[in-house]
Amino acid sequence: MAEKKENASNVMAFDALYTTNQIQKLKVLLPYIEPSMQKHLAVYIKYMELQYTINLTKRHASTLCGCGLSQPEKPDLRGLCKELSLYSTPEEIRQLEQIQNILQTMETVQEMSQTMSAMQEIFPDMTMDSLFENPLSGAGQTGEDANGSEKQASPGFSMMDMLMHMLTPEQREMYEMFQQQGGNS
Repeated sequence: MAEKKENASNVMAFDALYTTNQIQKLKVLLPYIEPSMQKHLAVYIKYMELQYTINLTKRHASTLCGCGLSQPEKPDLRGLCKELSLYSTPEEIRQLEQIQNILQTMETVQEMSQTMSAMQEIFPDMTMDSLFENPLSGAGQTGEDANGSEKQASPGFSMMDMLMHMLTPEQREMYEMFQQQGGNS
C-alpha cells in the first residue's frame, strides 16, 4: 500500500500544482453537502480547476518544473509502466506488463551486444561465425590462422557456451526461442 502511495506522488504533485486552497476547501466540503447538490458542486470544482489551469499556463508559458519532462536523463519506461498500472484496467495492466517484458528483452539484447563488443576487443581474431559453431565440432580440430599457419582449436572452449552461462534461465529460453524462429524463416 505504501508503494502505491509513493508511485502516485506524480499525480498528487500535478493535482497540487493546478489547484488553489479555495478549490481544496470545496473538495473537503463536498461529502457534507446535500447529496442532490454534490454533483453540481463536483462539476463546479472541476470547472474552477480548469479555469485556474488555463490562467496558470497562460501566465507561465514555459515548461513546468517538477513534471519530469524537462529532465535531460533517459526516462525510466519500466517505472512509467508501473505507475500507469495503478490507474489501469486489468487488460491495460496486462499490456503494460508486455511492454515491460519487451523493454527488459531490449535491455538484455543491448547488454549482450556490449558483451560481444567487449569480447571482440579481448579476442580480436574471434568472428561471429566462431561464436555460433557447435562446441563439439571445434574440439580437437585444426585450422589456419590469419598467417596461414596451422593452429589447434581449444578443446571444449566455446565463446557461445560462456555467454550462455551468463544468461538467466529466462533469457536463455528467450534466446532459444529467437534462434528457433530465425531458423524457420
